[in-house]
Amino acid sequence: MPTKDIESKESLSQIRWWQLIVIFIGGGIIYLLPYMRGTYYQPLQEALHVTNTQLGVIQSTFGILTILCYFPGGWLADRVSPRKLLTTSFLLTGIGGFIYSTFPPFAVVVALHFMFGITVTLTFWAAMIKATRMCGPANMQGRVFGILEGGRRFTSTFAAFIGVAVFTKYAAGVGGLRAVILTYSSLYVMVGILTWFALSDSVETEVKSDEEKVSVANIAKVLRMPIIWIIALIVLCAYVPFRNTDFLTPYLTKVCGVSAATGALLGTIRYYGLGPVGAITSGFISDRINVSKAIIGGFVLIAILNILYVVIPGSPKLIYFVVINMCVLMIALFAVRGVYFALLEEGHVPMVVTGIATGVVSTIGFLPDIFSPIIGGYFLDLHPGALGYKYIFMTSAIFAIMGIVITYVFRRRIYGKNS
Repeated sequence: MPTKDIESKESLSQIRWWQLIVIFIGGGIIYLLPYMRGTYYQPLQEALHVTNTQLGVIQSTFGILTILCYFPGGWLADRVSPRKLLTTSFLLTGIGGFIYSTFPPFAVVVALHFMFGITVTLTFWAAMIKATRMCGPANMQGRVFGILEGGRRFTSTFAAFIGVAVFTKYAAGVGGLRAVILTYSSLYVMVGILTWFALSDSVETEVKSDEEKVSVANIAKVLRMPIIWIIALIVLCAYVPFRNTDFLTPYLTKVCGVSAATGALLGTIRYYGLGPVGAITSGFISDRINVSKAIIGGFVLIAILNILYVVIPGSPKLIYFVVINMCVLMIALFAVRGVYFALLEEGHVPMVVTGIATGVVSTIGFLPDIFSPIIGGYFLDLHPGALGYKYIFMTSAIFAIMGIVITYVFRRRIYGKNS
């Protein structure tokens, strides 16, 4: 057997596969319940007897809590083992789902989404990143995080289709929606039990020494680490173009003349089908050539592909180009998303402060969840038609170019002139 094949098998054997699989399964389903509005808007409105505004309040409550919980969730992840936090997240979200399935009064639903914001962020997000980092050695962080992102996308797609099948089987409507919520809630509980047995607190002790209890002084030290803020900006630059792809479906239907059904199909492929391809591929490439180099390559592609959307007019005659460009763009975006948390290892961020670092990076990096939809909507209102979309694509290209520069700054700090 060739030496490279032997080395590859030995390297892959160093990954804690069982733990990683359970983590990405959990990461793939955890957001299904809080984001049901996107798939089951009308049945949800009918079941809860709420107005459009009230449904918006429910979702906004969840969104605000997620932003508020990223940083304290990072602090918590450095004090409590991922095993305890992730198990708690799945079990509490499942229990909340069982209550949700009774379609309680509006105030109770708002309170549930307040709780979901806590269980899928405060006790989950940073703990998931830390647990993933523990699943592989330092030289395999790219593929570990790539497998995480790809596995999450595959799992969420599979679970979403199960939800649709259940919804249809149990009479689409309020009854079908209750069946979907009960199905998701049961999955959370099962994954919670699996997590408790798959992960162990002993893994946590492998990376801790006596002085590594997270203190206020240590938090301040983390906040003073320039490399963490640089990583946060890299994530921000990647997340703006990713969020802006939400406008690709209306671009296809309103500018390129695609039917609503075809637009929905392409949207599903865009958001779910291409994730595993980009994330897993980039994970393996990153461990070969270096994570930051792979991210720079991804940003270059993202910039070029968005510029192509700007300079080439969208029309029914060019639909094949638009779709192919979309597919390559999404693969590039998922490639960067799949590995950007692996920069924590490349940036020599200590394992013990992974939680706090993740909290800072996520709070800054995921801010586009708040402003990108607003800016995109502003462009479309100010410049109706194709021109508004061109402004959105140009914004994505600008952030990708900024991402190239900031990632290069990252490399200069780590490798000096040899970067």
